[in-house]
Amino acid sequence: MYNLVGRLNPIFEWISKLVGTNLLWVLFNFPIAYLTLSLFTVKEMSQIIMLMIIIALLVPFIFFPATTAMFGIVRKWVMKEEVPIFRFFWKYYKENYKRSLLGGLILTVLWVIVGVDYYYFHAHIPLGSYLFLFLMVWLFSITLYFFAHTVHTETKLGQGLKNVFILTIVNPFLSFGVAILSIFILYISLMKITFLLPFFTGAVLSFLAFSAYNKIFNKIVRLEQNASEVDSN
Repeated sequence: MYNLVGRLNPIFEWISKLVGTNLLWVLFNFPIAYLTLSLFTVKEMSQIIMLMIIIALLVPFIFFPATTAMFGIVRKWVMKEEVPIFRFFWKYYKENYKRSLLGGLILTVLWVIVGVDYYYFHAHIPLGSYLFLFLMVWLFSITLYFFAHTVHTETKLGQGLKNVFILTIVNPFLSFGVAILSIFILYISLMKITFLLPFFTGAVLSFLAFSAYNKIFNKIVRLEQNASEVDSN
């Protein structure tokens, strides 16, 4: 009996960490979460467009800082470090707020441009919409890595965005694989198993994304170290 409890204890700890972090993330994103749920209740296109505009305006100020804070917590898990979730969530939220906000403004504008283009081509030139669907998946990967890069390095915003762009193409199969898997999990959470959203989805996606980012980042660091050793010799 004690052996069984001992084996299950790490599982319960991971579940509690995921739930605690995800609930904090949802709480900090409450205005956006409320407006997003409202999209499923309105029927007039004018109301839908108005809600989407409001959400897009709020995303850089609310969603990006909160998600960056969640990635900061997840980074500690990947690095095998244990931290108090609420205290460090608030710590990362404050420390990275400005950088997250500015990066969020840039990425939100890109999302709006690609999203509008996809909607236009899907309605008028369906074949051309596949290009923008590809760009949306790529932009999703860039966005995930932006959160990870923000909490993992101290580079300036412009250099950080360039680094994130490079990271997505260094290992495109891993980057796109994580992006597609994350989109699938989001779909399941929104359409099939909705209880995952408030308790697990955000934390699980951030763990997957940061793990992939960390693998690629460490690979680049090792290559640079090997190159410097060769030059020194």
